[in-house]
Amino acid sequence: MGATTATEGRDSYYCSVKFEEIAETYATWWIDFLGEHNHVGGAEATRWLMERAGLKPGERMLDAGGFVGAAGRLVAARTGARVVVTDAHADFLKAGRAMEGGGTVQWMAAANERLPFGFGTFGSVWCLDSAVVPKELTRVAATGGTLCLGTDAPHDGRGGLDAFLEEWEALGWELRAHRPMSSEATQTWRAAEAELVRKRPYWEDRYGKQDYLGQLDLVARLVQAYERGEMGHGLFVFERMR
Repeated sequence: MGATTATEGRDSYYCSVKFEEIAETYATWWIDFLGEHNHVGGAEATRWLMERAGLKPGERMLDAGGFVGAAGRLVAARTGARVVVTDAHADFLKAGRAMEGGGTVQWMAAANERLPFGFGTFGSVWCLDSAVVPKELTRVAATGGTLCLGTDAPHDGRGGLDAFLEEWEALGWELRAHRPMSSEATQTWRAAEAELVRKRPYWEDRYGKQDYLGQLDLVARLVQAYERGEMGHGLFVFERMR
């Protein structure tokens, strides 16, 4: 997708979209069950990362794959950082801009695989999204800056987490803080699966029968992967050393 700027100077972004409209238009389990803070741990996890990111007033932060920018808006309000929120879906950005604090950050349509920023643009790069692209997130981060992740990551004792960390270390990052979230993620996926099954007529009507089965299958596979230890989740704060 080609990058399209979405700051206050763009007239198209004065046409707001309410979050409720997003939830209705994009009928997907992760919006319905995770809401505005669409990551494991929600706003509390965002605050945990923020307390360790060391952001200063005026420092530039990127919230990549930020959905409606809940994390970016919270950080901007609490720290005074200059935040840019990106997402591949322009509707998500329009909804975020209309929400509390939406006027305090910049909005830009872009995919995590190709961010429209120069080398070392941001003092803090965040990605609370499953689409983590290590080289691209590293490219736009400044030396000495921080990287905050809330993402799927191995957590077993067979070297999986070590391999995950080594990939970032090879790109010049050093781990500063880690909070395992696999138990919380498993509970979240289980609760979503149970609710999808318990209220099947409602969700079939909302998603359509075929899409409902697809959504249920996605959640069921997540539950199985986490319960078997094939996948885990965590919060990570890195510092870029080079």
